[in-house]
Amino acid sequence: MRESIVEVLRSEIVQGVLVPGTKLSEGRLAERFGTSRMPVREALQVLARADFVVVEQRRGTFVRGVSQREIVDLYEVREALEGMAARLCAVRASEDLLDRLDGLMRTMALAVSTADSASYIEADERMHAAIFEGSANLRLMDQYRLLTDHLHRNYLSTVVTRRPGRLSRSMAEHQAVVEAVRMRDADSAERAMRHHVVQGRQELAQQMMNTNLDG
Repeated sequence: MRESIVEVLRSEIVQGVLVPGTKLSEGRLAERFGTSRMPVREALQVLARADFVVVEQRRGTFVRGVSQREIVDLYEVREALEGMAARLCAVRASEDLLDRLDGLMRTMALAVSTADSASYIEADERMHAAIFEGSANLRLMDQYRLLTDHLHRNYLSTVVTRRPGRLSRSMAEHQAVVEAVRMRDADSAERAMRHHVVQGRQELAQQMMNTNLDG
């Protein structure tokens, strides 16, 4: 029951259903999930350790926001994780997964040609997830999921793709990653992925200068 509560609340925080500052009452949550307060309390403790909520003495538990400084920090971690995933994927990916990456690249190219940013973002996320799958490292995949959940709380992909020409630049960066993976060139795959993440971080930093992203 605890894990089920964690997944539901985590999903609602990531999707923005529960916004930063929302107070989470153990009693109301227990009533909502049809359980006692104990699994709710345990679930909130799990979310607190993952930095999705904050427990304030004598005040209660609240949904935690993400600051601009934390976003930059998360992108630095993302660069390391995604670079390693691309390196491992180049060595371990099956032919079926490589074919899937090619298909996703075709989908992304179509989205760029039609300026369909929503479809591009969806295919982009599926491509990154496929590379982590190809790494065949479950611990790496777990860390990636936690990282992206925190980043998605601020809809950063949407923010970055608003920048003029970003879809085309992103497409070229992804193409370099996939080509290196297909060539089984681990060094080039890691280098191309790190470049992609750094470019995204730099464009995000420029966008944040004129956009309030603090939760």
